[in-house]
Parts: sequence; structure tokens; C-alpha cells
Amino acid sequence: MEVPPPPEEYRERIAAITAALAPPHDPRRLTAADTDAAQLDREFTARYGDTHTHTVQIRELRGWTAHLKGEPATAARWYLHTTGLQARIWGAHHALTKASAHRAVQHWNGITDPADRLTVGAELLPMLTAVTGQDSTAYRTVHTAVDTGRTS
Repeated sequence: MEVPPPPEEYRERIAAITAALAPPHDPRRLTAADTDAAQLDREFTARYGDTHTHTVQIRELRGWTAHLKGEPATAARWYLHTTGLQARIWGAHHALTKASAHRAVQHWNGITDPADRLTVGAELLPMLTAVTGQDSTAYRTVHTAVDTGRTS
């Protein structure tokens, strides 16, 4: 099944948010884009619900915005959230679900604060078990880091 494009009445606003995410990254533009994406998120949630692809896509955009703002823990949590939504829409083993899961791990890798890294890593593990399996590289990497962090 193909992901439908957003409705025409939202495309210009989404394009403006996306344009603000292109280099060079300006903190003011990123903050404005984040605010605009939050507003669209509220509108999409009210109009379509949490598990509609339009809502999920704007939330993924919020994750990318958090990444560009230098907030890897927030970005990882957005992708953890969207992975759960993708799993409800498409199933745990769908390519879109797996892609969101891998983005969550990529952003988790950017977390430098040890406490945040441990906390977010622990949050990722149940999702990774369901989506990638405990034999996956992503799961093993996060699990090892969390396990090591707990024993240090």
C-alpha cells in the first residue's frame, strides 16, 4: 500500500516547514518550523486521528526537526513514537515501520548524556524486540549499551 500525499490545503505549509529544514540550518527557522509542525500535528490529529499516515508523517518531520535542533533524545523518542504508530497501521515488519525503528536508533546513537542514553535506550528495547527482533544488530547494540550502563 502506498502512503498518500497530504491533502492539498496542507501542502504549502508542509513545504514551508521542509524548506526550513534545508541547510544552512538557522536556529530561528528551525524553531519556527518546529512550532508550525506542532500546530499541523494538532490539526492532523484532530482531523484524522493518531494512526493516520498524515499524522505519522508530520510527527516524523518533528523528529527530524528535533535532530536538526541538536536534540537527539527528543528525536529518538519521536521516532520511537512513530514506529509504534507505523506498527499499528502497517504491522511490525513493514518496511516503513522498520525504517522508523532504525531512525530511532540512529538518533539514540547521537545522545551524549549517559543518563539520557540509558533511559532512551531502555525505552527503545521493547520496540526493537517487536520490530527488528532480539537478533538484530540494532537491538544488540542498544541492549549492550543499556546493560553496560546499568552495571557501571
